[in-house]
Amino acid sequence: MKQILSLLYMGYLLFVMLIVFFSNKKPNQRFSWLLALTFLPVVGLALYLLFGSESYWAYQRRKIRQRHKGLFLELDHIIQQSNNPSNRTLSPTQRFHRQWCGSMFTADNSVEIFTNGRPKFERLFDDLRKAQDHIHVQYFTIHNDPVGQELIAILKEKAQQGVEVKLLYDSFGCFMTWVKPLFLELKQAGGQVRGVRPYARALNYRNHRKLVIVDGTIGYLGGMNLGERYAEGVRGKEWRDTHIRLAGEGVHDLQQIFISDWIASTRRKPIGFRHRLRHYFPSVEAGEYPVYGYLPTQTIANGLYNKFIHQDVINLSYFNLITGARERLWIQTPYFSPSEPVLQSLKTLALRGVDVRIMTSSYYTFGGLFHHNIRNYYFRQLIDSGVRVFKYNGIMHAKTMLIDGDVLCIGTVNLNFRSLERDDELFVYFESQDLNGQYAEILRQDAENSVELDYVKFKKQTLLSRALEAVVSLFSPLS
Repeated sequence: MKQILSLLYMGYLLFVMLIVFFSNKKPNQRFSWLLALTFLPVVGLALYLLFGSESYWAYQRRKIRQRHKGLFLELDHIIQQSNNPSNRTLSPTQRFHRQWCGSMFTADNSVEIFTNGRPKFERLFDDLRKAQDHIHVQYFTIHNDPVGQELIAILKEKAQQGVEVKLLYDSFGCFMTWVKPLFLELKQAGGQVRGVRPYARALNYRNHRKLVIVDGTIGYLGGMNLGERYAEGVRGKEWRDTHIRLAGEGVHDLQQIFISDWIASTRRKPIGFRHRLRHYFPSVEAGEYPVYGYLPTQTIANGLYNKFIHQDVINLSYFNLITGARERLWIQTPYFSPSEPVLQSLKTLALRGVDVRIMTSSYYTFGGLFHHNIRNYYFRQLIDSGVRVFKYNGIMHAKTMLIDGDVLCIGTVNLNFRSLERDDELFVYFESQDLNGQYAEILRQDAENSVELDYVKFKKQTLLSRALEAVVSLFSPLS
């Protein structure tokens, strides 16, 4: 019996070595999974199939692309028809975004920035009430509270008026928000509702985007989900976030992202659009920026089935932006567990004299001890480099990056493994001195409501805290 078990175990080891070695994971990730699979044969294999294996997800992607090939080609053709200048007129970073992830360049845009949920929801709900043709809503999390209920009430009313209403939500993000009864009400009113990747095997591949598109001309995106906490805070703690309202041709990029995600979430035909896809990309008025003004933008997103689907889109885009900083690099992120190249780049820039600042959260609504220890593990590697760390006196949930005097990035991307390499994310890249200056002032005000990390005290680490951080850091890919 022992010989049979030994042979089975040897066969198991050979099997796991093959599947891990021939995966696309980084060497340290392969080594970690090999250890888990070797010493935890049953539990390790279950965890690998659920969280580590990319083969199943790659198979699902191929099925989705094949199932809706014609629609993805049509969508790609619409986007490619946009009026894009030649590479000679673009900045190096704009050219990089075009070459690396197919990001379209648009200049006729305007933007409003929201740092709290109250004005954002008021503006959003007003735009939704004025919708005439279609409404596309996509959120990672929607709460069944006064804010979520008001959203659904507006969508129900518009659907009953004949407006085409589509709502896309992440199945995991809404798992514990008790919002399904509201979705049922919207469906009964004529709206369409779909969940992203509801099956258990896709638990580790989430869609973290927050998008709203109204009539193809107005778009919202940023860090805020749908819920009262984004306006009122949690347990007396202020919720600080960043969201934007975009108007102009740049909304076409947001529309492309939503439609791509909607198609990918459709298992059976028809996919539910009333018109041909071209209808959802209305033309911007001709002329020299007659309506929206001049604001160069590009939207960078991963997980798009009709073009670049590999997860390195966000990771390499952020790495390119970070390493390009020459004077200042100010980052806001609630979670901090960057890839090794990004971490070393932050240290190098600071030692070179670049003003590198990271602003993060003092409080977390879930898993505080977990996130604090992971964050501290990486902060300790920045000691003596000159990187300044600020902890906001409240819940810092914004995902922004300010670079030098003309670049600003706002989106859904946290500076952690999940956002950089795993989840479906997006951010908008702006090149504008005026907008950069506007947000720099917001960041200075945030710094006044923050406490800067004292590295001298931070170095005085107990043996227990060091052990806890080292253990928790092994799970940073899940943070």
